[in-house]
Amino acid sequence: MMKWQSNNFIETIYVICLIVFLVFADEDKVYGQEIKIEYTNKHYTIHDGLAQMQVMSLFLDSKGYLWCFTKAGLSRFDGKHFKTYTKGVDLPGFDLTTMGESKNGHLLLFGPFNFVELVGDSVIHRNYPGKSTTFSSCQHSATKKLREIRQALPNGQVVQKVLNYAIPDSMETYAINGQRGTIIYLDEENLVWQTNFDSIYISDLKAQKILKKLANPVKITQLSALGDRIIGINDNHWVYELADNEFRLLFQIETSTRVMKIIQTPSKDALIINTDKDLFYFKDELVPIKRNLTQIRDILFDNEENLWVATEEGLYNFFQLNFVNYSFGMGNKDWVWSVLEDNEKNFWFASYQNGLWKWDGEKVTDYTAELNSKIGVHTRQRPSPLQYRYYMGASKMGPTLYFPTECNVLQYENNKFSLVENIAELPFQITKTFPDGTLYCGGYPGLFQIDKNKDVKFWHRDTIGVSSVLNVERDKYNQLVAVGRNGVAVINDEGITNFNDGPFRFSYSTAKDHNNNIWIGGIKNISLYTGDSIIHVAEKEDEAIYSLLFVKPHYLFLGGIKGLYVANLDNYYKNGIFETVLFNQTNGFTGIECGQNGFFTDSEGMVWIPTSDLVTRFDPKKLIEKKIKPPKIYLNVAVSPDNINWKNRNPDEGKKLGYNKNNIRFKVDAVSFASSGNIRYYYRLIGLQDDWSKASEINEITFYDLKPGKYRFLAKADAGVRKAVSDVVAIEFEIENPWWFKWWPLVAEIIFLIVSIYFVVQFFRKRERQKAATQQRLTQLRSEALSAQLDPHFVMNCLNNISGLVNAGCRQQANDYIVKFSKLLRVILQSVKKEAISLNNELDMVKKYMELEQFRCNNCFSYEIEVPKNCSTENILVPPMLLQPIVENSIKHGFGNTKTDNAKIKIKIELFAQNLLFTVSDNGKGIQSHYNPPGTGLGTKITKERIELLQKKNKIKFNMKNTGCGVEVSFQIPLVLTHN
Repeated sequence: MMKWQSNNFIETIYVICLIVFLVFADEDKVYGQEIKIEYTNKHYTIHDGLAQMQVMSLFLDSKGYLWCFTKAGLSRFDGKHFKTYTKGVDLPGFDLTTMGESKNGHLLLFGPFNFVELVGDSVIHRNYPGKSTTFSSCQHSATKKLREIRQALPNGQVVQKVLNYAIPDSMETYAINGQRGTIIYLDEENLVWQTNFDSIYISDLKAQKILKKLANPVKITQLSALGDRIIGINDNHWVYELADNEFRLLFQIETSTRVMKIIQTPSKDALIINTDKDLFYFKDELVPIKRNLTQIRDILFDNEENLWVATEEGLYNFFQLNFVNYSFGMGNKDWVWSVLEDNEKNFWFASYQNGLWKWDGEKVTDYTAELNSKIGVHTRQRPSPLQYRYYMGASKMGPTLYFPTECNVLQYENNKFSLVENIAELPFQITKTFPDGTLYCGGYPGLFQIDKNKDVKFWHRDTIGVSSVLNVERDKYNQLVAVGRNGVAVINDEGITNFNDGPFRFSYSTAKDHNNNIWIGGIKNISLYTGDSIIHVAEKEDEAIYSLLFVKPHYLFLGGIKGLYVANLDNYYKNGIFETVLFNQTNGFTGIECGQNGFFTDSEGMVWIPTSDLVTRFDPKKLIEKKIKPPKIYLNVAVSPDNINWKNRNPDEGKKLGYNKNNIRFKVDAVSFASSGNIRYYYRLIGLQDDWSKASEINEITFYDLKPGKYRFLAKADAGVRKAVSDVVAIEFEIENPWWFKWWPLVAEIIFLIVSIYFVVQFFRKRERQKAATQQRLTQLRSEALSAQLDPHFVMNCLNNISGLVNAGCRQQANDYIVKFSKLLRVILQSVKKEAISLNNELDMVKKYMELEQFRCNNCFSYEIEVPKNCSTENILVPPMLLQPIVENSIKHGFGNTKTDNAKIKIKIELFAQNLLFTVSDNGKGIQSHYNPPGTGLGTKITKERIELLQKKNKIKFNMKNTGCGVEVSFQIPLVLTHN
């Protein structure tokens, strides 16, 4: 019995504990983990072009370049690119160094034993006067170009000196009274501050006269003059300010540190302090900027109010200390899509992935688990979603907060969550409240309007025609303007007007300005709805304007993929010019892709915007009021004769360029750290194009094959807006004429031309004379050939043959012989007068000749003629009487006019491409017999000379060879066809 009671008691206790656990499980989860809050910064490393990660010292020169001294070389930064000097700039034996600038603008690097001067890309090594060495990097006045050096004497004493390095070739030194202690500061009034721990002495540098003596009870060992403020630091790293000749404690750093430096903010109302690892901001209290850096070595502000920090893990730019990032550690990333502030100044953060939580400035209250546990009660969807996913567009009306989610709209009032009633349980992307108490809920279902009396009006998504409603606004006529992926819709009592054309599609965000006009942002495009018409204002390639915010008096903030844009609407309304200044990872805004409709302004006027990786808070007035400085620009020139090998040109080399150096490349270095992502360049080359080019992001332009003449190249740049335009840089140059265009080559060319014309005329005259002589000789040879062919022996033989036939009573044969003989005479007489006859006539003449010879020698030989089958012999032209002399040689000298068995002459004509090949072959006695013929040989001599002349004139290729059983003569002439 007792045992049962004991067990019952234990079970009762268990049940009570379980109930308590469940009760507490339903309570809001509160945790006080440290929220990560830090100013945005950009970290530069060797991957960005820095010479080495260990940055030991920083210097800003008069041109605006930032110099970073590392252990592996020197890097110069212009806001976009590092230029590294690694050869000849290292000084043996030095660790920390300081930098300065000579009077002529050359960079100086001071080491413990010597220093160097950087002239262009060259390095000049210099020694300190009097074999001095330097042990300190603090006592340095860059403005006055003063530097402390020390000299070790043989007796072991150390003499302090101050070096004036304004002109390195003629440096001055000033001896310092060592009894007054160590130099702790060189000010800009040529005063030297020294301390012996008990007192601080202020002396005139040149007169060596003590001007003031201050008590030093707190043991100040380091001084900085920050404007009108004198700040001192002692060995315990307590920081004091000198007031009424006394040092008063400002704050103290509890962390032990070897290095400590203090500089003043550009506004001169606060201090920046660094220790070895931490960076602080001090105005009324000490606020950390960033902690746990790796060995801070140096800090400075540039001319555009950016804070630079040199560490042994690279270079940091903290920009203008405006953008502050917040991270709550909710999962891998917070994925915040909405930010809201309630009446108690608590901040609420709604995340698509990680739920909903509240932050009171110290601790976080997480409502995620509670709301997810009630999702089955809140929604009638079955199955219910496992968790709430929150969209952008949270809003507030009085004490009530509204959060759009993936399945409904949640409201928070009287410390309780509930649903907005009488709307669909579907995804909502936006809630918006108006001063008259109206709430709008837009999203996938369309648009719901809930007035202060809880009356609901609904427009279905298909009716509105913009797909999901992503934002809504009221115009000056109280019309509703809804935007979505399908465009813009204007809703009034008369109906709905849609704008769905190209630039108005894919609209995401809206904002009403001071003129009650509505700005619309979307994919690439920015538009303006005036209440009467919609205007396409601007286009930004590769951009999506997801958020818009109007900030008084007349500024529009645009959140996009690339960063945060600021536009001055007053300029647009007055001048029609819409210009934006971009803040991105190069100048302060380091968030990745601004959230859709995510802008929120808190009760202090600070703007919050969620991004894909963090939540950023900034003061819009600092961006609006900040004066945009134009970039400083410098011009570099390179020339090339071949567009491959480019050589930088020093302006000291003169203005004239050779004619073959007419490919010129101009590169503009624009130095800006606050506007490096906004810089636009303009070019003009007088002598080629007198008008300025359009704005371009390209800082390099090349001109190819410039003509000889005088030119003037001009360049300028702005910081993204026309009012921030740089000075114009210009360079004049002249491309010389080639040497052959100068006077003496021209005179020589004229003389040469006259002489050439004379010789050309003489050449052609001689050629014409030779041609005429050749033609005359050919005519003469044709006549001689005729005479040779009609020699008395041949004629007498023919006549005797005719007479014999008549006497023998062979009158028909005699008649045929006379006809053939007369035809041969007629053909020969007609042909000898012409330069060319048809191949058919040439063959006809040869046939008639051979027939007469056959009759005369009683058919002592036979003949065969073979012609091309694919070409008509009537259309081919050849020089006359080419074949007859060769055939005559075969008959007279090959056969000797005697009966020979199987004696035969073969004439073959072939067509090869554009040539004719003639081959005459016989089976007679051979070449030896040919060249020892009986008779005078007059026909052979005439034929040979004629062929030689025709060879020169008509490119006849002649060949004669012994074939073993006779002779073969071949020649080749160009194919000439009649025009008929």
